[in-house]
Amino acid sequence: MWNRVKFKNFKSLKNLELELTNINVLAGGNAAGKSSIIQGILLAKSTSESLKKNEIELNGPYNLALGRSEHVLCSTADSENFSIILSNMERDLIYSYNLDLLNRPYTVELDNLSSGNIELFKETKLHYLNAERLGPRKGQKFDPKESLMTGYNGEYVNHVLNRADDLHIQVPESIKNRNGLERFSTQVEAWMQLLIPDFRLKVTPIKEVDMVTISYGNSGLGHFIPPTSTGFGISYCLPIITSGLLASTQENSVLIVENPEAHLHPESQSRIGQFLALVSLTGVQLIVETHSEHVVNGIRIQLAKSDATKSGIVHYISQIEGETVSSKIEISENGELSNWPQGFFDQEKKDLFELLRLKRSRRN
Repeated sequence: MWNRVKFKNFKSLKNLELELTNINVLAGGNAAGKSSIIQGILLAKSTSESLKKNEIELNGPYNLALGRSEHVLCSTADSENFSIILSNMERDLIYSYNLDLLNRPYTVELDNLSSGNIELFKETKLHYLNAERLGPRKGQKFDPKESLMTGYNGEYVNHVLNRADDLHIQVPESIKNRNGLERFSTQVEAWMQLLIPDFRLKVTPIKEVDMVTISYGNSGLGHFIPPTSTGFGISYCLPIITSGLLASTQENSVLIVENPEAHLHPESQSRIGQFLALVSLTGVQLIVETHSEHVVNGIRIQLAKSDATKSGIVHYISQIEGETVSSKIEISENGELSNWPQGFFDQEKKDLFELLRLKRSRRN
C-alpha cells in the first residue's frame, strides 16, 4: 500500500504532496486538479509497464489523453522536467521525466538516474474506472487479455462476470454478502441490491461472436429485460461493484474510481460510498474522485460503523494562483470531519440561506 504521493511540475501540481491510506477521497471544485492527480498516478503505472521502450506515451494506456508534452509541464516550472514519487513504508519510487518539446511532442523520456525499482509498481493490480463509463449496451466484447479487468469504461464488465464464475473466483468472507450465493456474479447481484432493491442480472456468453450479453430483472417484473430498456444508473454502477469485489480477491490491488455518484439517486450515492469503504477494509487501496457529499457521507458512516475511521482521508483540492493545493481532512471515530475548508460541500448551506433571504424579503 502506498502511503504518500508527490508531484513536481506536473500540470497544475507544481509541488503537491498527499498522504495516502486505505481509502482516499479527492473532493473539490471543477478544474482544481483532482483529475491531474489521478492522471499522474496512471502515468506512473503506465511508465512501470513501458520501461523497455523508455518512451512513455502521453496519450496511451489507461485512457490517458494528456495532449502534447508542453501540456503536462507546469506553466511556472523552471525546467523541462517533472516528477511523480510514490512512497510506501520501505522505499520511494521516483518517476522523473525529461521533456523535449520539439522532437518528442507526444512522449516523455524517463530519467535513467531515477529508474531504480520503479518496476515495482508493475506488480500492483490497478483497476481504474473513468468518469465516462459506457451507457446501456445489450452486449459487450470478450476481453482479449489474460487478467480480469472491467475496463477503464466498464466495457468488459459482462466478460468479468461470466469469466469469474467459470474460474470459481470467490470474494473474501469479510465482504461476502449473505443475501447472495457463493458464485461471483451472484455476489455482484447481491451488492447491487444495496443500490437498486431486488435487482437481478443474467449474463449469457455468445462464443460464436465473442460477445457476452447481460439482462436485468426483479421479482415484480417477472422476466429479464435488456440494459437498453433501463436508464444509465445500472450500467454506470455495475462496473464499480464488480471491480470492487474483483479487487478484493487480489493481493496488492488498487482501485481508482472517478465520479461513482454519476446517474445515481442520493440514497444510492451514499450506499455506494459505504460499499467502497467496505472494499477498502479488505486491503484494497482506493482513490475516489467525487463531487458528491453523499458519497463522502456514506464512506464516513461505514468507516465509523467499522471502527476504522483512521483508514480514510479526504483531500479538499483547490487552486491558488493557478497552482493546485490540498487541505487534508481527517475522519474522527464518530465519523465527523476534522475541518471544513471554505468551498467544501457548502453549496446547500448557501442555497438555503439565499432561499431564507428571499422568503424574508417577500414578507417585507
